Amino acid sequence: MKKYYLQFLPIFSLFFLSSCELLNTHEKKPNQLPKPEWEEPNKITKTKVMATVPLQIPRSTTPAVGESEMKKFCTKLDKKFYQYGWRKSGCQLYKWKFVRRSYLGNPIAWVHYGEPEKVKANTTIVLCGVHGDEITPVKFCYDLMRFLDKNESLLSGNRIIVAPLVTPDSFLKKWPTRTNARGVDVNRNFPTNDWKLKAHKIWKHRYKSTKRKYPGKKPNSEQETIFQVNLIKRYMPQKIISVHAPLTILDYDGPGHHGKGEGHDLLLQMSKSAKGYQVKNYPYFPGSLGNWAGHMNKIATYTLELPSSDNRLHKKFWKLFEKAMTHAITHKL
Repeated sequence: MKKYYLQFLPIFSLFFLSSCELLNTHEKKPNQLPKPEWEEPNKITKTKVMATVPLQIPRSTTPAVGESEMKKFCTKLDKKFYQYGWRKSGCQLYKWKFVRRSYLGNPIAWVHYGEPEKVKANTTIVLCGVHGDEITPVKFCYDLMRFLDKNESLLSGNRIIVAPLVTPDSFLKKWPTRTNARGVDVNRNFPTNDWKLKAHKIWKHRYKSTKRKYPGKKPNSEQETIFQVNLIKRYMPQKIISVHAPLTILDYDGPGHHGKGEGHDLLLQMSKSAKGYQVKNYPYFPGSLGNWAGHMNKIATYTLELPSSDNRLHKKFWKLFEKAMTHAITHKL
């Protein structure tokens, strides 16, 4: 009997130690906060994951602990939301991820819905607030997040990355601007093949050196541009949707470009779902997202230009595009 007991002693010890470790994780220790939700791992390793891995659902019922920097940011954001008559953003209720700050120190954050990074999934990145004076796209992304909160059934097999405010410095200004805090249009700052040859030439001659379209001294020089490039490289999406205003069009850059291919077919389906919203083959520019992601890297890239930046019309815009966005994020290319 003694010999039999000794055979199982290591197992009982392991179980006891594991139980103690689990109990210790719930002990309240003074002046010790849990690891902030926004802190990113240093290295991502590829491992086989079981099908039972839980989906990423970033909204919580109470504010996440340890996000003091995000809390300050959310407070500033709520002030702008109240200014535009949108009430609270709900920003403090999300488990944000961020590894980069803007020139003025604001976090450039995103939320992750659906399948974890290590699981192969249909991935869509949605970008809003690229130009700070285009205010309705920011609210549009928060409306999308609330929609995803209420429709968890859409998350299985899909991964949706939402960055609702790519250029926070310009949006949080008293008078929002298109350019960032350094005076650069971040949608003319991507490291495209034609940037060095054409970016400044087009800016000076076609746009008469207007400050609103300044592409920067060199490509990929801005924190907001670097953020978008790294986010795309990290998640390797099948689709990117960048929301702007107020041109009232849907545009596509990517494999097949306009007129043919699965990417273009999805564009037409999105238009149909949004009551025949205008589709236009808008040209891409040196340093633009459509040029870098769609033309150069062959990622299906959609630009959704809302009808206006009128803050009073945000509900109308979300209602118009709810079906189109649902179709886009669940459609597999």
